[in-house]
Amino acid sequence: MIKIVIIAHGGLAQELLNSAEMIAGKQPNVYALNRGMQDSLAQMQLKIDALLKDISDENGILILTDMIGGTPCNASVPMCRSFNTEILAGVNLPMVLSAIFVSKTAGTAAELSEKVLLDGQKSIINVKKMLLSRMK
Repeated sequence: MIKIVIIAHGGLAQELLNSAEMIAGKQPNVYALNRGMQDSLAQMQLKIDALLKDISDENGILILTDMIGGTPCNASVPMCRSFNTEILAGVNLPMVLSAIFVSKTAGTAAELSEKVLLDGQKSIINVKKMLLSRMK
């Protein structure tokens, strides 16, 4: 099974994992790494590197970060040189759930990444517009 790492500012990563586990149960192959207020880019790189060394395997790792250009995402990018990783920015709860469920059958981290990206994009909806269009 492909490992999943959620990395975000503040407590967001842990809270996304907590919320996903409320729905999908305990997830031993999903990890949360939060960026604290004082964590520099270099410190985050060290934290990410240590975690990936601990959990790395041949199936790869999907890293989900909160936003492109932020420290969690920027600190993850160099890991692509040393580890079999895929990185997606803009994580939301539907992406985490997709990653959890699809990781059980996906053959590679790249395959998982593509599916999670599509599911995340589909989950962003103008609900009012959708409902009003159905009521016509």
